[in-house]
Amino acid sequence: MAANKVKINIAGAEYSIIAEDDVKYVQSLGKALDLRMANIMKANSRISTTQAAILAALDYADEAHKSTLTADRLRDQIKDYLDDASSAKSKADWARHETENMKKEVEGLKAENERLRQELAAVLNTISEKK
Repeated sequence: MAANKVKINIAGAEYSIIAEDDVKYVQSLGKALDLRMANIMKANSRISTTQAAILAALDYADEAHKSTLTADRLRDQIKDYLDDASSAKSKADWARHETENMKKEVEGLKAENERLRQELAAVLNTISEKK
């Protein structure tokens, strides 16, 4: 990706930054940082620009850390869901296999039942003919 030269204004100072990210994206980051620092300095007028920058950096570090923890938890949940889905698929495959085996067994029993009926009918016919 090509490097872009981006000018941003933070706490009244202009900075030229070379970034591989989109110009508008970098400018939006600069505006967000400028706003955060302005809010920090508005909340306490004795805070210097450097102190506001450090507090803003701590806020961003905290957000990044919490986001990483959340992403890790979500990855673990997704892994658990995938494991559950895999287990359910295996059980479903086993149940389909068992169903097929039982269908074959039922067909075999039906055929055996029909053969035995015919055999019984033949025996009964033989008996009734002897009477």
